[in-house]
Amino acid sequence: MSQVGPFEAGQVKAHMEHGLGCTEIQKRLVKANGKTPFGEAAIVRCMNKIKADASWRGQRQKGSGAPRKTTAKQDRQVIRWCLANRGKEKVNVPKLKQKFPYLRKLGDSLVEERLHDADLEWLRRRRKYIVEKQYLQPRINYCRGVKRMHTSTLEKWAYTDGTVYYLDRNEAEHEHSVRASLGTHVWRMSDNSDAMYEDCIGPSNYNKGQGIPVKVWGFLACGVLHIHILEEGETMDMYLYSELIDDKFEGWAGNCDLLVCDYESCLRGEMALDSLEKIGMKLVEDYPVHSQDFNAMENAWKTLKDRLDETLPVKNEGREAFIKRLHAAVKWANRSRAKQLWSLSTNQKQRAADCLAAKPPGGRTKW
Repeated sequence: MSQVGPFEAGQVKAHMEHGLGCTEIQKRLVKANGKTPFGEAAIVRCMNKIKADASWRGQRQKGSGAPRKTTAKQDRQVIRWCLANRGKEKVNVPKLKQKFPYLRKLGDSLVEERLHDADLEWLRRRRKYIVEKQYLQPRINYCRGVKRMHTSTLEKWAYTDGTVYYLDRNEAEHEHSVRASLGTHVWRMSDNSDAMYEDCIGPSNYNKGQGIPVKVWGFLACGVLHIHILEEGETMDMYLYSELIDDKFEGWAGNCDLLVCDYESCLRGEMALDSLEKIGMKLVEDYPVHSQDFNAMENAWKTLKDRLDETLPVKNEGREAFIKRLHAAVKWANRSRAKQLWSLSTNQKQRAADCLAAKPPGGRTKW
């Protein structure tokens, strides 16, 4: 027979103080699995105990209740196996029961309760791509090298990268963009009674990566963000990149003389290296492959996107209007997010420390 614990007893007491009855309290309380409601009898027993003793906090008297069906040692075995195998196979309740025969006599909700007791929740994986094993050691070596560098050296690093913005082609797509700009989370009623309200519904992913492309190249140096808009139909190649270096990079770089960029061939070809040498710049040595989290320009794009979401117009906009808004967003970032941009462009030691502390060492970081 289910019985509320100390946490649920506190909720019941709070609801009682707000004048709610048994039925209303039952609607608001769920078991550890986050979905199964408590029975009415369990709520009534809890309410009666609180009425009889206002100091009662949900604790059971010693010897009361059914004997625990798993030992502390068994619980530790389950938790250790769950944590060790969650990256190798799908670890769910049926899998746990298959692995540990003594769990088969328990209901699914009770197994979930054991996991909740260990502060585990069934949450979505982070949206970060993994680092393949062959690239872990180069990332570790790079980070160790960064940790040994003087801060004044790291302050002379510049970062470059490109991105693409997609303009909505019609009002229907624009409606999805407006919805997406509101973010992925919203305050909702805990009982999900407003789940289907329109203001609680997220955008469709159908139009992601669709629309009219506006290709942009970015450069972050000394905490200052610069962009170059590619002409319609242009694609970054070794000729265009070399021309961009000759025309823009020297003025953008300030006192920076080392450049971080990814591994597209046009960025690291002979023509690009020659152009960089002419303006007194060179690439950061031993920069590891598949390490976008070390390129601060990636984070600058995020700052810019957030501003573009905030300034999204009510009506659909064309290319010229968007470019004007994009340049305004860059000015805003350099003015209102100057400290943040400076931190992003000078925090390689922090990124290196996070990478070395990752599980496994060399793995993906929050950056």
